[in-house]
Amino acid sequence: MRFLSADLAESDNMKRANAIVMALGFFMLFAAAVAALMLSSRAQQNIDEVVNTLEVRAEFRQTLVLLQDAEIGQRGFLLTRDPQYLEPYNASRLQVAQRLAALQRIVEPGSEQAARAEQLRNVAMRRLEETDATIALGREGEFGAAIAIVNDNRGKALMDEVRDIVYSALAAESARYGERRTRAIAMRTWLSASLIGALAATLVLTVLSVQLTRRQFAGMANRQEQLRALNDELEARVRDRTRELEIAREMAEAEANRAEYERGRVELLLREVTHRVGNNLAMVSSLLRMQQAKLEDDAARAAIETARGRIQTISTAQRRLRLGDDLQSTRADGLLEAVINDLADTALEGTPISIKGEFEPMVVSSRDATTLAVVLGELISNAIKHAFVGRDRGLIKASFTRRPDGIPFMAVEDDGVGIDESSDVQPKRIGLGSMIIENLSRQYGGEIVKRTNKEGGTSIQILLPKLQIVEVRGISLEERGLE
Repeated sequence: MRFLSADLAESDNMKRANAIVMALGFFMLFAAAVAALMLSSRAQQNIDEVVNTLEVRAEFRQTLVLLQDAEIGQRGFLLTRDPQYLEPYNASRLQVAQRLAALQRIVEPGSEQAARAEQLRNVAMRRLEETDATIALGREGEFGAAIAIVNDNRGKALMDEVRDIVYSALAAESARYGERRTRAIAMRTWLSASLIGALAATLVLTVLSVQLTRRQFAGMANRQEQLRALNDELEARVRDRTRELEIAREMAEAEANRAEYERGRVELLLREVTHRVGNNLAMVSSLLRMQQAKLEDDAARAAIETARGRIQTISTAQRRLRLGDDLQSTRADGLLEAVINDLADTALEGTPISIKGEFEPMVVSSRDATTLAVVLGELISNAIKHAFVGRDRGLIKASFTRRPDGIPFMAVEDDGVGIDESSDVQPKRIGLGSMIIENLSRQYGGEIVKRTNKEGGTSIQILLPKLQIVEVRGISLEERGLE
């Protein structure tokens, strides 16, 4: 009996140690997934900066070309006295102001390029005034006076100044392009490192699961080999996608007149990467479900189920993410609806609990939408686990709307057992789910309010005053038909 007791005690110690290691592995996997999402958003920002550089360079070049065309039309008219030369002059004269206005819109306010754009506008206007004066004299028949103005070289001096401004602006943009290219390469390296970290965490969980079940399942070695093959396949997919992104980056360095085509290809690849990340996370969730089915320890099964649910929520958010035309915003209501539908299909399977959603149409950034999906998933998961103990049925209501003052807030209500507001006993520790909710909500100045509702259940509201409601390209939500 002493030997049996010692074996049982040793077994309990091993289980506790394995549970600690498993929790640490889950945390590493979750942290790597969050890091991958943040790095993906930063990579998109770098792409936008590269596209901006190409657009600025194109506008500077086009302005110089239009001024040169206007000068050619002026001199052709004055030398030949043929009014046909005024047609290219008039066309170029009209477009110069439009190009200068477009250039000032896309340069960063207060930057050196903004100063160059303003300087170019002033010099170009002076050059056009001088050109307009000679054309006017020519139309009145005073070609001698007009040619005399041309021969005093004031126009040439202004054009030389225009060229100096444009060439210095192009040189500055080339330098900025090199810096942004270096940052994009570094960001890709960090993104690859975060994905490797996620794979490493997955490997730790796999090895631990093998140790827990090797005495009961002789065929575990075969499954472990299958898991390694799947990991190799994931790594191969990541390498392929990274190669495609590298091709897209190189294509973005092409001539300015192909900028729109290159941008379209980069947009397509970005949407594909977002979808593949969601699919890979869904595959990890499925692997965890397979592993969970082979465990007999209830604590280990519960831990795997909790982590699998969080990974599944992030996977749903990634796969259902539909980016807008600006590649930075998305409809939050559709994404949150997909999250609760996924929870209803998985976590509520075979239970009498139902979920009802009410989401006001809002457009937010894609990164904020994913964060909101994680917070909503944690709130509903907590309600499913704790709100209906001893109940044979229940209803969970989830909403994401705005108050009359415009502040967005998220609410989750249930008609369960409620909370004991009169109790002075404080919990000894905060669960991981509550920590996730609090930390993610804090990004937006979130104020969490928990109370007992009129049905006797629990109501949780999170005010998000710092959450930005996006106005895409200057179009408000009311104009987009979202109100």
